Amino acid sequence: MKFLILLILVLAGGYMFPQVYEQVDGPCQSVEKKLVRDNTENGLENSIISNVALAISNGDLGERIADDKFPNLPSRLGCLAVYYNMPEGKS
Repeated sequence: MKFLILLILVLAGGYMFPQVYEQVDGPCQSVEKKLVRDNTENGLENSIISNVALAISNGDLGERIADDKFPNLPSRLGCLAVYYNMPEGKS
């Protein structure tokens, strides 16, 4: 029983981590925010352009990326898989 509770806590933490770390509402939005953060120069991740791009998309771009890379998974789980498989940017 303890193992089951521990497993549930670990899975819930793994599901919630990208959303909390990136300060967004869903896993697909966390993929987008990580893409913007990794592809912008240092200091520009909070620029007006990147914020507007994230506001307009609202997770749709991350969902499409997840559907392309993991077509057999539901979108939210695919976004988590993409998030955890993305290499860290140069910082």
